Amino acid sequence: MSSISSNEISLSPPIEKIGVLNSPISRRPKSFYSQISTNKSAGLKCQFCLECFDLLDIFEHEKGLSTYVTVSVSNVAHSNHGNQYGRKRWAVIGRTYIVENNCNPQYHDKEFEINDVVEDAGVVLIQTYALHPANEMPVCIGTCQIAIKEMLHCDSIVTKELRVGEWQKGNVVIYMRAKKESKYPQIEDIVEYCTIADVDEPAAMSFNEDDFKNTYFKDVLGNIDRQKYHFNLRQQLSRSLRVSEEMFELATSFNIPALYIRLLCEREHQNMVVLQSMVEGFSEEVSSIAAVSRATKISQYRDELAQLGLCSKHSFKKSEWKGQSECKWAPVNLHAQVLEVNTVDQKTNISCSRDQYCLLAVGAMAGHWDKFKNGGLVSILGKSKDGEKFAERREKYRVLRKIEELLHTYSRTENSLDSDKRLAKDIVSDLITLSKEAVTRTALEGLQKTLNPDKQLEIMTLSADLEKIVKSIKVSSKESLSEVCRNYCLHAQRALIWSITQLELDNREHFLNILNRFEACFSQLLSTVVSGFIVNLCFRSRDVVFEQQLRDKVIPVMFESLLSTHGDESGMLEDMQFVIRHISNIRLQLAKGEDSEQVSVTKVTGTQFDVCVVISVPEGVWDLLPEEVKNGEDITFYGLFFSHGINEQQTIAYKISETGQQDKICEQFLEDLQSYIDTYVSPNLNLFDFKVDNSLSNNMERLKYLYKATKRGKCSDFIVLAEQIGRDIGCVRCTSCKSAKDRTSMSLTYEYCNILCKQHDFHTDDIPPVLEQFRRDGTRYHNTFKNIGSYKYCFNKLQCKMLPPIYKPPPGTFGDGAQQT
Repeated sequence: MSSISSNEISLSPPIEKIGVLNSPISRRPKSFYSQISTNKSAGLKCQFCLECFDLLDIFEHEKGLSTYVTVSVSNVAHSNHGNQYGRKRWAVIGRTYIVENNCNPQYHDKEFEINDVVEDAGVVLIQTYALHPANEMPVCIGTCQIAIKEMLHCDSIVTKELRVGEWQKGNVVIYMRAKKESKYPQIEDIVEYCTIADVDEPAAMSFNEDDFKNTYFKDVLGNIDRQKYHFNLRQQLSRSLRVSEEMFELATSFNIPALYIRLLCEREHQNMVVLQSMVEGFSEEVSSIAAVSRATKISQYRDELAQLGLCSKHSFKKSEWKGQSECKWAPVNLHAQVLEVNTVDQKTNISCSRDQYCLLAVGAMAGHWDKFKNGGLVSILGKSKDGEKFAERREKYRVLRKIEELLHTYSRTENSLDSDKRLAKDIVSDLITLSKEAVTRTALEGLQKTLNPDKQLEIMTLSADLEKIVKSIKVSSKESLSEVCRNYCLHAQRALIWSITQLELDNREHFLNILNRFEACFSQLLSTVVSGFIVNLCFRSRDVVFEQQLRDKVIPVMFESLLSTHGDESGMLEDMQFVIRHISNIRLQLAKGEDSEQVSVTKVTGTQFDVCVVISVPEGVWDLLPEEVKNGEDITFYGLFFSHGINEQQTIAYKISETGQQDKICEQFLEDLQSYIDTYVSPNLNLFDFKVDNSLSNNMERLKYLYKATKRGKCSDFIVLAEQIGRDIGCVRCTSCKSAKDRTSMSLTYEYCNILCKQHDFHTDDIPPVLEQFRRDGTRYHNTFKNIGSYKYCFNKLQCKMLPPIYKPPPGTFGDGAQQT
């Protein structure tokens, strides 16, 4: 490869590749163009797309260049908006996707739009970047400028040379799509208070990277998309807000489901081994049925693990894959959203405070691949005997897990069981409690009836009152006590496994399909919850509220659903509602990683209903943890789930009085939320930063009042206030719709604005242009491209009319006839 002189190319700052790249130029809200001038000639709209040809392959790579283009606009008509040196201020209005291995790339699918331009003064800057084949660092290989006046008065095509200094590096073709009067609303004078920092002021936009995150969490948080903004404050002119909006993909999207499937496979194999150990006591027919049942499930899990492995080469599950059974175990479009707000002194350019807010976006944890003809899990298990069988199976696995834990305890303490009378008393007491469980007795009786006559006597003896047997044995008699307790556990384990197998044999295919639906939905929940914990561990490790939650060993997780209660989405909502009930069955253990330098999920243990996830934590993170979680005790989760539909399907639901499901979910949410506050928040109010001492109680009263309004119609205030309370009490926050792309993006971007207003004194009058900027060019807009390959929110005009005002997308950002996801 030939050497390249420094005056031929310029290097942009390092950025991360996600299909849509971070621009090396600072950005200003697109609404800036409609606000910067009151010139009477404003009001034109210019639309165009691009292609390049004859690009010089500066890397001399055999496959050609991988390129993308950024488009910026400068308006020099008003010097009061320029900087003190009189240099142009560029604002990026968009960028193309990456076209790989092509020196003649076409970007026709990406349409650029400039609204309300000033014809006499506007200039467009086009910059072409190529990715270095070794490290994928973007290198500017050519730029050109063209006056907007020239674009408006040309025919339909304009060709310009791309140059770096005196050297021509290729050509760019501008295809004009439209030149017409703009119908966008005008908002004047807001730009004085709401702008984006200049590209000529790198020091003002220098965000210090969190070394803690980069050092310990880079294996979990990947493919970052970042946008940066600079907002001045109306009420504090001496200060400004430097905002960084980040979106991360999470390696746990596929990692945790794979570990969970492996757990299920190991569980079935263990069950098969236990059944095989009992083969002498069964008839040949019964033994064959049991063996085939277990072997079939093991084969199924192995196949699904292999299919998931093929999908895991991607770091997240696209919305268009949600109906594919191959990756049903992974959550849909799971991303972490982090809003970092730096309050900066304008005179000294020094940051006064730095705050970070973590949010998760995830698609509905539901059986999309299995459709919703019969509703979701709530309806499926509530209208037949399947519900009773499911509850019975869950209860048997609960007891089985405790029995196996006692067996494990016996294996570790057998030598000291009788020498330590206190230990023996505790262990035997736990075993006697389990022996009195109705599930245990029924399982032992069922096993006794199934076994051959010569094996029944042994089980009959053990199925008697264990407490009486233990009392008849002297504690000092090591052999007798150990033998009785161990034998009882072994027989109880076998009886429960055989009883679980029998449940599956009756209407086997139908019942196993229900179990498989639950397992896949639970896997999505598991991945989401653990991902949320890791993200909060990364960004809230020094937060006193999060530290107290770790001491309490209870992490609150608030799920926000925007699904409707009409049509298929009602079934999705049922699936979510059902699996979130089981969030208390998810446990975490933190283990110090002696040789590990990164936070990672090492294993998942337990059963299909009750799992324990072990997270390996490097020393740098371990030292920040409270002592209460360093001894291996379980961390549990407290689920808070509310739902409020906002789309056109919910409008229909209100018209036909089909909102009972939503009402029940919200009633339970209010009850659970109040219970959590009373138990964990009220005793530690001094840790929480409430603006007013009684603001939490006032907000709860108002939330209950707004809940009544949700029964009559859509009430976006209920959603906004619930979000605020969740942030106030330190919840892990998850926002969801069908696939976390459109409605979720509208909700998250409005939540950003609400955070700026409530926590950072941002003026409410400045919300409209900032909200538009978040939705036009923020990370959530890029999320649409990552999912469907197009910069369009999937709303049509009718759907937009039905949305509450604060959730309507900006004009030009949604597609007519698109299917909402």
